[in-house]
Amino acid sequence: MHFLILILAWITPAAVAGALGWSGIWGTGSAFGEFLIPIPLAGGVFHVPSFLAAAGIILASRNSTGPLVRYLPVLAFSVLALSISLMLEFDRINAWLFTDYEPFGSPFRLDDNPLLLFVATDAFWVGSYAVMRGFTSPVRSWLMLPLVPAAVVGLSAANYQTSGPVFEIGGSMYTSSRGQEIITVYTSESYDEDVFVKWLEEDRYFALPWFNVNSEHVAVLFTNSMQAIKWGQFDQVESESTIATICLYEEDRSIIPHRDYYDCFAERNTVEQELAALAASESTGLGSDIDFWYARVLLCDGVELPEAAATDIARIGVCQGMVRVYPRNVNQFVQKYGGDSDQVSFVRAEAEARGLSEE
Repeated sequence: MHFLILILAWITPAAVAGALGWSGIWGTGSAFGEFLIPIPLAGGVFHVPSFLAAAGIILASRNSTGPLVRYLPVLAFSVLALSISLMLEFDRINAWLFTDYEPFGSPFRLDDNPLLLFVATDAFWVGSYAVMRGFTSPVRSWLMLPLVPAAVVGLSAANYQTSGPVFEIGGSMYTSSRGQEIITVYTSESYDEDVFVKWLEEDRYFALPWFNVNSEHVAVLFTNSMQAIKWGQFDQVESESTIATICLYEEDRSIIPHRDYYDCFAERNTVEQELAALAASESTGLGSDIDFWYARVLLCDGVELPEAAATDIARIGVCQGMVRVYPRNVNQFVQKYGGDSDQVSFVRAEAEARGLSEE
């Protein structure tokens, strides 16, 4: 019988993982085949330690008659309960318990953890073998079995409540204007700008626009609604549930906190917006291409260009590009308008005043 039990113990985690639709540890399509193979290039190799432990216990208990062997069933099923409890998605459970989050389906869901699955199934077969052998644990010891998952969930909940402010990044989206990004973050904290700014400054490079070539101005919205974060209800984040907004601007690397919801984009223009405004307000009357070139010149007045060739700062990147392609721009204008045209004369005059060279 013990050999049949060991065969079932080896097959069970592969069958369970396959039924649950898990992928293999190394990225294969299904975990079923991978978990059956006990070689280093397959996921089954991680099953070997717990399987050998289970096999050792089963084989050692075949002829055992000692008083302690009677506790084998409850001990094995306690390990099973502990392993399954540790596989729970505690973030999902705690969010359901302590926030407004209403998950789709059951709040209790298992994480894809092969190691714990191996331990759980091996413990199940050890316990089943012990029961079939007639090892009888005292009734009072079985009464303690439900305490195992209860203790695991309780400790997780206590840690969630006492480990300090909770922050969970919900996601990001760009507005219709290039360079403007909104990031949503759940927090259990009430408004405290020092706490929020410190959290952002601690290696949160995703939110700092001067480290992101695609963002110039970023609005980080802190909300106390986990439901809005989990379900992507950004219209609610931008309203009554927002407890703080932090605006980040790459041109001066400023981080400016505000209480409640604040429009970070209303008072500052991105490079694209500023170029459009300059082209409209400082029109030369010499053509839209000349207006756009002149807008870039005005935008770059007073901008100090670093020696580095590449940068994630949009304004510096535009100005570096303007200097670099100036000879090509002049050549294009000469070909389009003629070397003695008003357009070329204007461009060369403005460029000379700023020290731009055609070479």
